[in-house]
Order: sequence, then C-alpha cells, then structure tokens
Amino acid sequence: MNIQLIDWLFVVAYVVAIFVIALVSRETMHEADLKTPEEIAQEKYMANKSLTFFESICSIIATEVSALTFVGIPAFAFKNNFSFIQIYMGAVAARFIIAVVFLPRVYNQGLTIYEVMAKATGLPSGQRTVAVFYSISKVISVGVRLFSGSIMVAQFFGVSIPVALVGVTLLTLVYIQVGGLKAVVRTDILQLALFITGGVLAHYLIPNVSGQSWSDMMSMAQAAGKTSFLDFSNPWPFVIGIMGGFLFDMSTHGVDQDFAQRITANKSIRGGQYAIFFSSFISISVGLLFLSVGALLWSHYQTHPIPASVPNADHLFPHFIVNYFPTGLRGIMVAGVLAATMSVLDSTINALCATLYNDIFPKRDAKKMKLYSLIDSIIVALLILTVALIASKNDGLLLLGLKAQSWTGGSLLALFASKVIFKKWFQYRLSPVSVIGAYAFGMTGVYLNTKVLIWDWNLNVYWGFIMSTIFLKIYCTLKPMKPVAA
Repeated sequence: MNIQLIDWLFVVAYVVAIFVIALVSRETMHEADLKTPEEIAQEKYMANKSLTFFESICSIIATEVSALTFVGIPAFAFKNNFSFIQIYMGAVAARFIIAVVFLPRVYNQGLTIYEVMAKATGLPSGQRTVAVFYSISKVISVGVRLFSGSIMVAQFFGVSIPVALVGVTLLTLVYIQVGGLKAVVRTDILQLALFITGGVLAHYLIPNVSGQSWSDMMSMAQAAGKTSFLDFSNPWPFVIGIMGGFLFDMSTHGVDQDFAQRITANKSIRGGQYAIFFSSFISISVGLLFLSVGALLWSHYQTHPIPASVPNADHLFPHFIVNYFPTGLRGIMVAGVLAATMSVLDSTINALCATLYNDIFPKRDAKKMKLYSLIDSIIVALLILTVALIASKNDGLLLLGLKAQSWTGGSLLALFASKVIFKKWFQYRLSPVSVIGAYAFGMTGVYLNTKVLIWDWNLNVYWGFIMSTIFLKIYCTLKPMKPVAA
C-alpha cells in the first residue's frame, strides 16, 4: 500500500469543506436574535423549519445509507446475492404511508415525535420513558454503523480500529457544534455526493484492476446466482423480505427522531411528503449500485486469491480500495466512506440531543442550554463510540446493524400508532408502565420469532408490533381513561 500526497489532499479537502459548510450555516442562524431557549432549540434541532425538498431528500438518503451500506452491502452480495434489495422495495409503500398518514399528524406538533405522542393523553414521565428506550436502541444500531466506516479509515491511515473510531467521532463532534441541524443537512448533501461517486467509480475500477470487462464480471456473477433476488420456485423469502422492509422502514423513517426531523423540519408539509416518498426510489438505486459492487468483487476473487490479511467479507471492499485503487481515486473513496460514516453520526448526535433536551431532561436551567447541548453531544458520542468498539469484535455488520433496530422498532411503532394514528381506540395515558409493558411484550415477540419459531429476522418488527399492540389494548381495558377526540 502506497498512499500518495494527492490521496491525503482529497481527504483533507473534504474535512475542510464540511467545516466551511458548518461555519456558513452558523452565520445564517442569527443566534443573537433568538431570545428564548425554545427558539434556540428550534434553530439548532429543527433548522427553524427552513429545509428545502432537496435538502431533506439528500439528508434522508445520506443518513440511511451510511458506511454500513458502503461496506456491508457489497459484503452481503459477495456472500449471498441481491436479496437484500427486497427491504428497499418494501420501503416504497411504507414511505407512502409515512407521507400521507404520519406526517400530517406530527408536522408542526412538537420539537420531537415523542412529544407529539405524549400530547393530551400522556405524562411527562411517559414521554421520557419512550425517549430513553428509543435512545438506547439508536445508540446500539448507530454504533455498528460507526465501526463499519472506521474499517477503511483505519486501513488508509495505517492505524488501529479503535484509533480510527476515536478520530472520526471527535471530528464529527467538533463540527456538529458549529452549525446545528442546518449544517448537518448541508454536509449530508456533500457526503451523499461523495458516497455515490465512490460507488460509481468502483464499477469502473474493479474490472480495471481485475483485467476483465464489467459485463463479463457481472455475467459471471449472474450465472452463479449472485444477482438473484427472487426465486420463483420458492418466492416466500422474497415475500418475507418485502414485508420486513415495509414495517421495518415504517418503524425507522416514520417514528425515529433522526429521520422524522428531516421531514418535520421542512419548509412545508408538502415538501416533507415529497422528500420521504421519493427517497425510497433513490434508496433502491443506491442499494443496487453497491450490491453490484459486491458481485464484481465476487467475480474478481474467483480468479484472484483473497488476501490472508482480510479477516472477513466486511473488510474486503475497504482492503481492495486502499490497496488497488489508483492514486487520487483512492483518496476520493476514503473521503466517501468518511463522509458516509460522519453523515450517520452527526445526524444521530443531533437527534438524540434533541430528545435529551426536549423529552428526557426538559426542566434543566434554560440559561445553560448551550452548555448542556455540548455535554449532551459528548455523552451521546461516547456511548456510540463504546458500542462501536464492542461491534468491532463481530462480523456480518450489515445484518447486525439492521437486527439491532428490529429488536425494538415494532414496539416504538405500536406506541406511536396507538397514541397518534388510532388514539380513538386506545384510550390510555402514555406512562412509564404502558411504555415499559409495550417494550417488554414486544421484546418477547422478537424472542419468540428468533429463538422459538426461528423465523426470518425480517419479521421481528411484526412480532414486536403485534405483541406491543396486544399489551396496549389490554392496558386500555385495565386502565381506561376518558375518551379524547379522534
């Protein structure tokens, strides 16, 4: 491996660019004109409702794809096939429902989606409990994503995984303090551009390094079943994948503050609706782009030995880039991975800090809001970093990250649906007992699915949603309250 000056320059240029964007975004915040903590919070965590359709849709894609997509999806295709695209296909219908049903009920209704859930029929302690459970789940899933991006960063800079993790976390933590959500969203646009550029370049460079044509390599992969996503002789896995993607996406993009704030912070509800719906089609395109990278890598390693230094498939694409891509382009790819990693980390820190401020510790001294914001950011970053260090001991990053989200996603969706969508039929107060019970039943459902029935993990969200809903209906019977308007 021979890292050249131009490779370093591309990476340094990216880092400089994100700080410039953050500084420019800060100049538009006009914090001196903001008098109340609520106004400051709206600016920092909701960009003062100023996001455009283009900013929202780019930020949604940049946040969801992450370095886990860059590293994990090629690894998945290398080991399996294109069946992962089923999850993206199921998301199309899910995001239509989010746009038409969810968004009109949460837009302009509160700083966070958990505040909306607790309005009128909730207790502050119930709102806090929901936010705590969400935060724990988010930290775990994003910690895995942080590790996936650190693999290439570590190889490029010649440092250990822990050092790379700390470096990326510190870099993100510093620039997110500069410009708030507006800076996060604007840097997401740059990060998405680099991410897509990296995927496109891989389609040219892998065949070039391998000494084969792109069509020959893809034909070889197709003949081996690597590009298959539907087996007509056994269509059930395809159906399960579509179903899993449908409810799973609804539990992430619909009730996850990280994604919800990207559409609720839009200038208009219509802009948010268009952004979340049309993002599903871009997600499919990005998924196919990187699944194809995995197919190309599989074809390449049919005629070339896999290096002994590569411990598993998750390290294969980063190793290929750092060791075989030409000078300059290698730097672009590394900058792309760094961008993808930071786009998830920055948005998560911003979202979790919003829940800490608004839902978990709402009664802190308003005069010290900026100090608390800094402390919250550091705490969230350290928690995610800890999970990333633990995740570095495992392989199968893509599924590990998604499974972590599926464990509690169904319960959160059930709570949201019962308090916001179907509140006429679920007359109960959002309290710690109702929230903890819903999560307990939901996790029991996930356990039954994975350990007793041993069904596909894509059904985790369904089991969690159904079991949590059953509990909440029982709770309504035992703890009824006066009816509220639908």
